[in-house]
Amino acid sequence: LSGPSVLPDFDAMTPYFDDVVPQIGFASTSGAFATSGRSDEIGAAFDGYIEVAQDGLYTVSIDSDDGSRLTIGDDFVVDNDGLHGMVEVAGTIGLMAGKHRIRVEFFEAGGGAGLIARIDGPGVPRQTIPASAWSHVIEDTGCGEDVDGDGTVGVDDLLGIISFWGPCVECNADVD
Repeated sequence: LSGPSVLPDFDAMTPYFDDVVPQIGFASTSGAFATSGRSDEIGAAFDGYIEVAQDGLYTVSIDSDDGSRLTIGDDFVVDNDGLHGMVEVAGTIGLMAGKHRIRVEFFEAGGGAGLIARIDGPGVPRQTIPASAWSHVIEDTGCGEDVDGDGTVGVDDLLGIISFWGPCVECNADVD
């Protein structure tokens, strides 16, 4: 990244480095951010799954220096974009027990760099999302109808299938 002031379109970029981290709990530092080896002009996208034990409303937050964003499934939950020191922003989302696709995006322009993802909800006191709640793959349940790979068959899967309606050559939407 060169002189960023807002989150870039990570899907349009080619990563220079790829790593798996156990959790997102990086306190602000003037040194290298996480495992990147860089301290300024850096961006990172963290993709994985979080697992919750109970159905209910959960508050998730990201504390970042500079900008960040958090989505769960297809729901945009937290927007903490822009140039700033460590600032925490939270959002609330209803989740069913099980695994949920999550993406946290982050950029650092200059100065300190930090990013912490937190959660609280039914039976979960406010805390950094623990490593035990994160995973990077969903187990193969043999369920071809789970088009979005979140571990459940639901409305998002149906909408995904409908969006592929018509002739289908080598696509996963042709489940029969």
